[in-house]
Amino acid sequence: MPQTNPSTTKAPPEDLLWVDVARVIAMWSVVVIHVAADVITEWGTLPNSWWGAANFYDSLARGPVAIFIMLSGALLLPQAESYRAFFRKRFGRVLIPFLAWSLFYLLWRRHFYEPTLGPAEMLRRFATDRVYFHLWFMYVLIGLYLITPWLRVLVANASKKDLGYFLGLCFLVSFLLPFVESLAGLVGHPFHIKLVIEPVQGFVGYFVLGYFLRKYASEKTVPTAWLVWGLSLLVCFFGTAWACARIHSFSTIFYDNMAPNHLFFAAAFFILLKQASPMMGKKVTGRWRRMTGLVAGASFGIYLIHPTFIDVLNHGRWGFTLRSNIWHPAFIIPFVASTVYFLSLLAVLLIQRIPILRRTV
Repeated sequence: MPQTNPSTTKAPPEDLLWVDVARVIAMWSVVVIHVAADVITEWGTLPNSWWGAANFYDSLARGPVAIFIMLSGALLLPQAESYRAFFRKRFGRVLIPFLAWSLFYLLWRRHFYEPTLGPAEMLRRFATDRVYFHLWFMYVLIGLYLITPWLRVLVANASKKDLGYFLGLCFLVSFLLPFVESLAGLVGHPFHIKLVIEPVQGFVGYFVLGYFLRKYASEKTVPTAWLVWGLSLLVCFFGTAWACARIHSFSTIFYDNMAPNHLFFAAAFFILLKQASPMMGKKVTGRWRRMTGLVAGASFGIYLIHPTFIDVLNHGRWGFTLRSNIWHPAFIIPFVASTVYFLSLLAVLLIQRIPILRRTV
């Protein structure tokens, strides 16, 4: 029997089905959050059971933006390619949709809401991230792409301890201290901590965390991940209810993308899906794998287009109204979210078949 040299044996390629599953779930979560907004923002004006149901769905759907950013970091940072190759591929994939949909939503606003919106104001809003409520993510993504070539050098030469130190600073500066300040203000004792460390502020922590967890998370972390995921869900649900009752108004302190519970929720979800990859590889085969890949491939387009369907259904532009506050949210939120998701998916699949529009999704 021929002998195999372990040092020269290549590891089998990683099955990235879990990445597709994560994209599908994260995109579903985005739709749920936006659909539930009509109820969750109306604290005190709706029955408690209505608001509580919306709060539960919103808490359960936390973390989609963090998941998308972590997946981007996990997939992009390990690669090695020239600046030219990277920017040609990535910005060709992002800039065209960004410009196209920014123009689309500015015209949408002008047609339905602001008939006096002129070119100068459109340009001003585009430059200042005031086009439409969901497009802020594109500005974040482009910024992360700009710094990715440099971050690749960092992670390629960093040990686990180095990355842990960087992520620890990110947690302190971007997550913990701002949350403590917000919490102190909520309970009536406002204060401000002055600690500026620019390289670790913002969403870069999620970006590098995705790389870190893909590389270092193991089966041993799964029980802890389940515990952290469950506790983070409870903190978000009960914390939001408490915060709203405290100020007698809707509070986003536990919903914020940079809230510590949000970070732990998303990180635990990421670990659980990644570690479930071998099981998914055995269970999801053939047609279901292809379908998952199809829907995951449409996720970016669904993100861009889904607010149009929410708007159309909310305002009865097709002759009927469908929104999350027309019936008990425990039932209507999943139904409306499913409708919006399905319509968005169909629209994206159609657009992908039109050559002149294909690159916009």
